[in-house]
Amino acid sequence: MAKCPKCNRKLHIWNIKAECPDCGVNIANYDWENRLEQDSIEAEAAFAKLHETMNKFKYSFVGTKLRIARIPVSVLPLFSLLLPFGTMAVSIPFCDEKITINAVTMVLNLLNFDILGIFKAAGSEVIGEASLRFMLSIVFVVLAALSLLVSLGFLMLNFKKFNSKGLFMTNLFASLCMLASAFCFHDFSGMIQASTLADAIQCGPSWGIFVSAAIYLASSITNLIVSLQPVNLPVEEEKKEEKETVNA
Repeated sequence: MAKCPKCNRKLHIWNIKAECPDCGVNIANYDWENRLEQDSIEAEAAFAKLHETMNKFKYSFVGTKLRIARIPVSVLPLFSLLLPFGTMAVSIPFCDEKITINAVTMVLNLLNFDILGIFKAAGSEVIGEASLRFMLSIVFVVLAALSLLVSLGFLMLNFKKFNSKGLFMTNLFASLCMLASAFCFHDFSGMIQASTLADAIQCGPSWGIFVSAAIYLASSITNLIVSLQPVNLPVEEEKKEEKETVNA
């Protein structure tokens, strides 16, 4: 509810006149110079805040050479998901197929796969442990992909906290997940070779998963170094120069 700027009387919806019904002052023109000055001060403060935010955003991405370099380094793990993580060759009657496993083929195959069948296979006495290793290898890749999405979010919001270790932690976690996935898939391959399915299934981790882990690790190290760098915003440098000029 509006109030009269002079007498502070509450104005109702039916008070449609420009003058206050109590003191008779013209509400629109009352003390307009001071009000205009106050609006000007508030607008200047809002612009200064916006200018500071934009400077921080710009500095976060291109403030230093290392910050410029960390952009492609942080995005590169996304393309590493297209690398071959493993291979699987199935040779049984009426089916002879070779599959190169990466994030794309993994999703496409999972969409047409009996997910509940994997959980049932984990309880099998014959292939239970092997199925569990296979499940874990997939889960670790999914966790790495999810951590990549989180890290890209950190990359966009990092201008608020220049020393944030979020990108370092998420990329390091993803690198460890990739290595864990390779370890589980290698165990799965060994168990298959030791079982009666050795002639039917040939599989193993591929070079791509290790390259992907290395890329995640490189991104993690780069972002750690960036977070440890001293921050010298252009605005702060300008303020220092102004102070030095005044003192001189």
